[in-house]
Amino acid sequence: MIFLGETMRTFYIFKINKEFKTITKNKPYNLFLALDNIHSMDSENLSLAYRLFDSICDRPNVKELNLSIFNELKDTDYYIKFNNNHLINNYYTTENSKLTVNKTYMKLKSTLNNPTFFKTLKNIPNLFVIDFSSKDYFWLS
Repeated sequence: MIFLGETMRTFYIFKINKEFKTITKNKPYNLFLALDNIHSMDSENLSLAYRLFDSICDRPNVKELNLSIFNELKDTDYYIKFNNNHLINNYYTTENSKLTVNKTYMKLKSTLNNPTFFKTLKNIPNLFVIDFSSKDYFWLS
């Protein structure tokens, strides 16, 4: 359970297509700028934002991704899964994290800067993580 008053970070995790990863692998700032611009576009430019997003990102296979995460963590005492939501409530490390798998991206809210889900997702290629509020970004895989 995520408690009120805890400092939470919100990470957005995108599956970047191979061509765009090749172009931005050594200059992740350019990828961050592109996704940040899409994130901050107003509703007037919604169709442009969708086209730009589709040119940069691949859509994850939600069912396969949920199953992969579940299989990795199912024997862990502090893990719970419900539909497309994966929760970690580890009282020993004070981690409270919620990973939601959407059709176009994953959203991770956590009390830690380096949540357990990062380790779980590390084997999936071309994942790029952004915390838009703190302007933090990095390649996960």
